[in-house]
Amino acid sequence: MKIACLLITHLAMKSEFTRFPELQNRPVIITQSHGSRQTVLDRSQEANGVTEGMSVQEALSCCKSATLLEADHPYYEETFNSMLDAVEQRSPEIERGPLGCAYIGIDGLEMMYGGEAQLITSLIHAIPNNFTPRLGLASGKFPAYIAAISTKGGQATKVPNDIAAFLKRFSIDLLPLSWNDKVRLHNFSIHTLGDLSNLSIGAVQAQFGSLGKIAWELSRGIDPSPLIPKPKEESIKEALTFPSPVITQEAILAAVEILITRAFLRPEVRGKNIRGITLKSNVIRHPTWQKQFTFKDPTPNVKKAYQIIKTTFENIKIPGPLEDITLSIAGLSGESGIQTSLFTDIRKRAQLREMMNHLESQLGHKPPIYQVKDIEPWSRTPERRQVLTTFEP
Repeated sequence: MKIACLLITHLAMKSEFTRFPELQNRPVIITQSHGSRQTVLDRSQEANGVTEGMSVQEALSCCKSATLLEADHPYYEETFNSMLDAVEQRSPEIERGPLGCAYIGIDGLEMMYGGEAQLITSLIHAIPNNFTPRLGLASGKFPAYIAAISTKGGQATKVPNDIAAFLKRFSIDLLPLSWNDKVRLHNFSIHTLGDLSNLSIGAVQAQFGSLGKIAWELSRGIDPSPLIPKPKEESIKEALTFPSPVITQEAILAAVEILITRAFLRPEVRGKNIRGITLKSNVIRHPTWQKQFTFKDPTPNVKKAYQIIKTTFENIKIPGPLEDITLSIAGLSGESGIQTSLFTDIRKRAQLREMMNHLESQLGHKPPIYQVKDIEPWSRTPERRQVLTTFEP
């Protein structure tokens, strides 16, 4: 099988440069927290002496003038996912790896694009130029990955027929082994893939077991692992932007209720169970805030879904004023046999629904009927006290 490895190095840093162009050509360090310990996730080229995984204190001792940015993982994930969506227009077979790495099945695509060179060009052009994507082509995922590492940004490398000869100069640190196993290999004076491939498989397996056998095969370019395309999930999203940033739970929950109601009104959701909801917001002077809510029992009920989120919100700390909010529905399941109710009086609800259906048939569209909800009734600004929401019986 022909596989292309798409590799975008320093994706986090390039993502930050995209939204903060003024940081380019300056020493910048992206930090992430592990409990009370802060480490370097990524750094710009100008941050001399700084490496990924280094403690922030050590990094600042190497580069005192560096600008520190807190890692915005949801933003990086969204950026990479949008790239994969673009690549998926070229090939439907995509296996996502770690952030910035993906494997693409390209069997038979050369004919569609008029040749291998045109296919490679199309795949590279699917990614914005400022992310300088690299492409490696081979008959397996591991050699394709090594080929991608070896090439320059914006270019592609194809592994020659003699795969083992191509791989032999690369470090064993690129193998999918634990840190301890890599140290053991170095202690045996096995530093390159060529050093490893020159040994007998029996000797390697005796020291490292089944993982040793896999590593030995990879060093020779043997990688039979199949391409596992990413599962396709129906994306249901609703979003709104606040007139001015909000931080009170009342205002945020009112927005959440509006978005949940909108989402449940969509034809692809109506009558189905959902397993979870994700909320995401841009926060002033903070990384993107994201919170996932997983339901113990899938529900088709707007009121129940909202109540779960409302209850959980009591223990959530909002990092700062929210500029907007996006709601995503995850895990749509089959039709539900449960009849839901937004009012305790079922008869009244049925009558209201009949009236709304009649109006819709007369008008040819949803009737413009709304209900008023309190958001910040104590606010001095009248526009912030209440909001109109779509009425759905």
